[in-house]
Amino acid sequence: MTTLHRPRKPAPAPAMRYATEATATVAVAAEDAAAYGQAARFQRVFESAYGTDAQRELWVSFSGKKKPSRGPLLFDRGQAAELAGHPVPARVIDEWFAASGLERRKDLQIALNLTPSMLSRKGGGDKELDPSVTERMLRHSDLLVRAAEVFGEDGPAWMTRPHPLLDGKTPLEFASNEFGAERVREILTAIEYGGAV
Repeated sequence: MTTLHRPRKPAPAPAMRYATEATATVAVAAEDAAAYGQAARFQRVFESAYGTDAQRELWVSFSGKKKPSRGPLLFDRGQAAELAGHPVPARVIDEWFAASGLERRKDLQIALNLTPSMLSRKGGGDKELDPSVTERMLRHSDLLVRAAEVFGEDGPAWMTRPHPLLDGKTPLEFASNEFGAERVREILTAIEYGGAV
């Protein structure tokens, strides 16, 4: 008696499997590098603004390493809450814009809720801006680092494109308050890990 066997699908060639894993690893490494670079640039901005008050890192690694270069970043909300209550020197606005990776001055105005006349009136220097500007800088810094974790160097561009789940607004516009920012974080997490939004 003859037994019939179903032909088995050949297993993927090991080289192909490793190439796919290597490509995924390279992509993750690039996104990690973008996120860590973004976090370091923002950290320097806040250290420039607040000196020793901002010496504690705003972004830390889940691994607990002091200067990690890979893996998810965790925003230190306690440190951010301490800084958010202080006015920010106007000179820091241009530093923050340069660190953000945003390309248009209009995006800076949207993120920080500053009109062009307010920006020119403040003029830079050590004139202080309202603590609400500090809070918006911290909120958008957190979101831009998170977007870099998901999209790599394209994170700032993603933040400036209208999104259907945000009623056609850009994530930058939608995050004008903490409730909107939380919605943007949910979308970024769903994009990164898959799932319902």
